[in-house]
Amino acid sequence: MAAPARNDDEDIIANINITPLVDIFLVLLIIFMITSSVIDQREINISLPKAAHAGTEAPKASGLIIDKDKRMFLDGVPSDSAGITMALQSAVANAPDHEVLIAADQELAYKEIVRVIDIVRGAGIIKYALKVVRNRS
Repeated sequence: MAAPARNDDEDIIANINITPLVDIFLVLLIIFMITSSVIDQREINISLPKAAHAGTEAPKASGLIIDKDKRMFLDGVPSDSAGITMALQSAVANAPDHEVLIAADQELAYKEIVRVIDIVRGAGIIKYALKVVRNRS
C-alpha cells in the first residue's frame, strides 16, 4: 500500500522562531534606557510650606526655585538675580501674559521671598504664584 500523498500547503508549523521578537524587545529596552537617562532631571531639594486651601494644579509658567541656602534656579538652571531678570524680560517680550511659579524653602526669611517677588515684578511679570503643598489634615 502506498502512503497517502501529502500536500505542502497543509503542513503544520511545529515551532516558532522568536529571535526577531527578542531583537525588537532588546532594541526597545536600549531606547528606553537611553531616553530615561536623558530625561533624568537634577532634583533641587526644598521643603515647601503647607496650606489648607492650596490649588490642585500649577499654571503653565516659568518655575523659580529658591533653596534654603538662598540659591535661585529658573526652570532648573542655577542663576543669579540679573540672569533671572533678563530671562523673564525676554519671556515677557514673547508672551506678555507670562506667569512665574515661585517655590521657596519654608525655612527662608520672609524678606528673601519679598526680594524674589520684587525681582519677578521688576522683570515685568504681572502674574505670579507661590507654590505650596496641600495640608491633608
